[in-house]
Amino acid sequence: MTESTYTQSVQNCVKRCRRVARTALAIVTVFWILFAIFSGADGPGLNTGPGTFNAILPWLVIALLWFVAWKWEIPGGLLIIAFSIFMAVRLDIFSGNSTEALMIITPLVMTGFMFIFIGLRILAAKRADATRSSA
Repeated sequence: MTESTYTQSVQNCVKRCRRVARTALAIVTVFWILFAIFSGADGPGLNTGPGTFNAILPWLVIALLWFVAWKWEIPGGLLIIAFSIFMAVRLDIFSGNSTEALMIITPLVMTGFMFIFIGLRILAAKRADATRSSA
């Protein structure tokens, strides 16, 4: 049995955290997009009017931010957190009477912080490798 070095353990941690963050954001995004589509359903068919589009639009933005966070973790995480704060203000969470909106925003903020954590761990590992290779 071989011992893993610090960088290997960091890489394993980053891989697991990336998988968890990406999966969590994908599940949340797909769930809320489907919820927005089906909440606009009137009778047997789906209503594709402007009300449904307005309900889906924020989640389409989150899907776009998910792709940004997939490629660049730190800017993507910051954008997800900023968008979550924007939506919290827009949904009037801070007035204290919107528990449902708080349940929507909380997973997004947590996922944004996970992407930032991943990005910072990658930067730390790259700096450690650069220091080790230059020495």
